[in-house]
Amino acid sequence: MRVRATRTVAKTLAILLVAASGALTGCRHTRVATEGYAPEKIKYDETYDWEIKEVLALARENRWEEASARAAALRQKDPQNPMLERIHNWTVQQGRKHREQALEDEIREIDAKSSVFSPSITDLLLEQKERGLPATKDVRDTVDRIDSTPYIPETFGKTLREKGPLFDLDSSKGRMARILEKEVSIHLDNVPLETIIVNISQSAGINIVADKSLPALKQTLSVHLDKVRLDEFFRYISRNYDLQFQVGDELVWVVDAKDPKHLMEETRFYRLRKGFVLPAQFGADEATIQRVQANNVVTTTETQKFRKFVNDETPTMPSLERAIKELFTGSKFLIDYERNLVVARGTPEQLEVLERIIEEFDRPIQQVLIEARFVTISKPAFLQLGVLWETGRLFGSVRDPVDYTGLIGPQDQLSVGVGLQESFTNILSREALSATISALEQSGESQTLSAPRLTVLNNRPARISDGKVQYFYEEYTVSQTITERTLASSFVPQGKPTKITSGAELDVLASISGDGKSILLALNPRVNTDVELVNRFTLTDTEGNAQFKIFLPEYRTQEIATRMTVKSGETVVMGGVLEREKTTYVESVPVLGNLPIIGTFFRRRTEVDRPRYLLIFVTATIVADTGEFVVYDDPEPTTN
Repeated sequence: MRVRATRTVAKTLAILLVAASGALTGCRHTRVATEGYAPEKIKYDETYDWEIKEVLALARENRWEEASARAAALRQKDPQNPMLERIHNWTVQQGRKHREQALEDEIREIDAKSSVFSPSITDLLLEQKERGLPATKDVRDTVDRIDSTPYIPETFGKTLREKGPLFDLDSSKGRMARILEKEVSIHLDNVPLETIIVNISQSAGINIVADKSLPALKQTLSVHLDKVRLDEFFRYISRNYDLQFQVGDELVWVVDAKDPKHLMEETRFYRLRKGFVLPAQFGADEATIQRVQANNVVTTTETQKFRKFVNDETPTMPSLERAIKELFTGSKFLIDYERNLVVARGTPEQLEVLERIIEEFDRPIQQVLIEARFVTISKPAFLQLGVLWETGRLFGSVRDPVDYTGLIGPQDQLSVGVGLQESFTNILSREALSATISALEQSGESQTLSAPRLTVLNNRPARISDGKVQYFYEEYTVSQTITERTLASSFVPQGKPTKITSGAELDVLASISGDGKSILLALNPRVNTDVELVNRFTLTDTEGNAQFKIFLPEYRTQEIATRMTVKSGETVVMGGVLEREKTTYVESVPVLGNLPIIGTFFRRRTEVDRPRYLLIFVTATIVADTGEFVVYDDPEPTTN
């Protein structure tokens, strides 16, 4: 028994030593594997062993995009295989980390090259900042407010539609006012007015308070009404029997209309939604200013010459105020132009009339877009353009304008096809204008002087000016300085200088017709060219010591004034001869052409006249309240 036991113990020790040796060997292999690449211990499937090795090989080369694509393809073959799902998830995760790390490396490389993150020694020595100190409470609060404040308001990019607080009569009506709008039928003969009012009160449910001592209530009359509103019947009684029906929320008072103390007045406020637009007009060129000196002893009057765009002084009585003053019968009213507010006091019936007046004036002001174009072209291009207009080869229509001034001339002179007349006027459609501009651009012989654009209010004048401004004096005084031995004279300008503009200028007034489709245009274009100050006079003093030169302007001007009716979107084209360039060419035979007398037979003189024409295009388009351009197309003719 002892021998067997010894063998068993020895055998057991041998097994333990072998196991220990194997464990140590496994530990060594594990350490070596962790130093390289240690995949997770998953039982490989012999079916996808080769594909998995390809994925792992790509991963070792940091080709994560390809490895992820291979793993995704394997997963699609066998979605239920946990090993393939593990490989796919791992490659996707590692690829994402690889991309983020690459992006971070690029950012660090760029920051390292920046002067802010890699300052020089001079920057470090001159830099004065508090380092290592926490931010103060004010700075922290400011940063918190910046973070909590939205950068873009909630209403950005949105259209807000708000209705102005105009007093609404319907919302102010009480129960009695609504009952008076009902229709009733009454048939009575020779009964007192008091009885009629009492019967109406009982049948319609109206609370009426009246003084029986009023003489009008004793009068008798016959009433036969079928489906007539009560308020209309009460208005008839008020006009013929000097009674006033004061309508409240729950009561109707019957008072004497001749006694203003018994009238029930109230004050209401009306704010216009579109606001007031005061009448505007071009100002005068001259104004007289009076100055009163001390103690009202001496009065001096001075006349100054200048040009105002519009008369910006408030008119004595605008149209709305004039309408209220003539039609409103209330006790008083007040208009505040700065706040677009009307305050009125009167009876409800009088205020109802006022509200109707305000509603008619409180309408959006119509606007017109004016687009002008000043173009100069040569004679060949002008003739070609006239032929296109005359023959109708342009797309769209070309028609003669309706003249209201007689400035255009007879209708047979409106055609541009002649091409040699000094001035003309025509109206182009949108298509014809587009074709005209294209033809001018293709010719290469046109030059655009100015192309202004502005929006004007209906029936309000406007001015477009584009050019160079110069000033000159028209009045001078002679100033003399006398000394013991000399007498010196000089010219001193007096007054204000006069302005002269070189370039294009257009005065326009647009009036929209009642149908909202046509526009009456009053046009006054002007073009001043070749403006220069020329020495007109040279004065010398009596001793001949000094000379004085007086410069006055010299320029060429062209101006047209006319009125015509166009449709919205149509273009008025006006023009004429802007300038003429005359050139003389002399051709002669050598030697013989220079001989006296007979040399004229060997010479030929040619004069060339090259006029340039000015075209003025003015397009008027109605602008809707919402900002769209309103253009009406002519209906196509129907064929039977």
